[in-house]
Amino acid sequence: MAERPISPIDDEATSATTGGVATAPRVAGPTDPAEASLHSLEKQITLLVRRTMESVWANGYGPSDAVDRYTYPVLMLLDDEGALSLTALTGKLGVSKPTASRQVSRLSRAGLVEVSPHAADPRSVSVELTPAGAVAREQVRVARLAPLRDVIAHWSETDREALAGLLDRFNTDLDVFLR
Repeated sequence: MAERPISPIDDEATSATTGGVATAPRVAGPTDPAEASLHSLEKQITLLVRRTMESVWANGYGPSDAVDRYTYPVLMLLDDEGALSLTALTGKLGVSKPTASRQVSRLSRAGLVEVSPHAADPRSVSVELTPAGAVAREQVRVARLAPLRDVIAHWSETDREALAGLLDRFNTDLDVFLR
């Protein structure tokens, strides 16, 4: 039997089933509107992350094996901001230095980034997108935009801009919270 997708507004999927199958009782949601909206937001973020990572963008990383859901943000960040020290890259990605180092090493071996001594601090390294890395970044962007374009084809430009603005605000506030 195929799994029935959970829609953002489909609470039926979480209700008890019938037919003699015992299920856990459903827990009532919060009565405070602010708490209810927080519960809804948590649910929607969970669904968004699961759906985009697993189904919408699962195969959208281009021909290079070095580019995946972990290394693509490195390419995106370097494309957006230019060369960065490994320390700055680590902070902006929100990962540990060993994790960032592994991701950068993988991309470097594939020729997608160049690692060189940092001009201001010889103990540090600078990471820069190579022309091949820029091409890989663009290939991934094109592959990821296709399903996104289809999903929101019926949205108005105002709604698209509103969602982008709210997600930008959320990510900015999340960065502040994580510091």
